[in-house]
Amino acid sequence: MSSGRTLRKAYVDLPDGQVHCRVVEGRDPAILFLHQTASSSASYVPLLRALRLPNRLVAIDTPGFGGSFDPEGDPSLADYAGWVVSVADGLGCDTFHIFGHHTGASLALHLGADLPRRVRSVILAGAEFMTVDEREALEAGLGTPLYPQADGSHLLANWSYAAQFNPGCDVELLHQEVLSMARAWRGRAQAYRAVARGDSVARARALACPALILTSPGDYFHAMVDRARAALPDAALAVTGGDNFQRSTDPDGVARAIEWFFAGL
Repeated sequence: MSSGRTLRKAYVDLPDGQVHCRVVEGRDPAILFLHQTASSSASYVPLLRALRLPNRLVAIDTPGFGGSFDPEGDPSLADYAGWVVSVADGLGCDTFHIFGHHTGASLALHLGADLPRRVRSVILAGAEFMTVDEREALEAGLGTPLYPQADGSHLLANWSYAAQFNPGCDVELLHQEVLSMARAWRGRAQAYRAVARGDSVARARALACPALILTSPGDYFHAMVDRARAALPDAALAVTGGDNFQRSTDPDGVARAIEWFFAGL
């Protein structure tokens, strides 16, 4: 089902470069959508169309992904958070809700904990709540980015990786995600390193705004949902379909969960 509202693309100029986003106009406070690694705001299009809320909807291409600029060095979650806040400022969003998926959920927790006066609520889809050992293992395992190869073998490697963790996924969706991965061959390692050096559990415990934990049984981080509930004992919980791509493959289920959560705010 479509909301019938117009979705447009926009750029916000920041000192470090341009950030690309997809916007559905509506009332403030806006809902900011932060994607997983290595997707882009395109992954949110089905969900933006399915939502029946009056709020302005803003899906952001995190720097290093989609149509946004490529950051240099090793940006931290604080750096990514700063860019998101600058985008919000550029769009005139004084206060806002945040929907974050995987890496986006880690970033949502960072923003929510640090900006209690601006973040109205957070929705955490497939959030990671890694232990110290798990975060160290993630960073140690990053290795060399899967950079472009003259024979194109990096494309097949990306496809094999995505297909391995998403069995039975629609081929067109898998194709879209692999294209995003190929574009973000630098940004992917940067974002994972930032997550590995963060601490979602500590950020969750510092969170003061309402939260929704959104999970799917086939999601990579579904096994951590009990950790999420322990860190956020007052959070609401909703289960949808869609596995690792809830917002794309079960947009109606995710949209209804968001609407249910907002009805209680």
